[in-house]
Amino acid sequence: MLPRAALRVRAQGARQVSRRGYTGQSYETGTQGATASSGQFGEKEKAIENQWARAHDAEKLKILRKMLEDAKKTTENLEAKINEVSKKQ
Repeated sequence: MLPRAALRVRAQGARQVSRRGYTGQSYETGTQGATASSGQFGEKEKAIENQWARAHDAEKLKILRKMLEDAKKTTENLEAKINEVSKKQ
């Protein structure tokens, strides 16, 4: 069985939901509250996303440069082996 306090909280939550239904306000107007595309909130969010994207791209570039360096070393080693084999013939 639930404690009385939990039942009160549960009952209050049900009353609040039922009150919202009778406000007569339309939530489809889009004028209430801030959205991601409005005002300074949108600008700040966009700036944070851009900062994350730049950091993510920088990390990708770092990884790709390392892979390119490794591939160049592998290519140099293979060319050296090819030259060694062709000198023996």
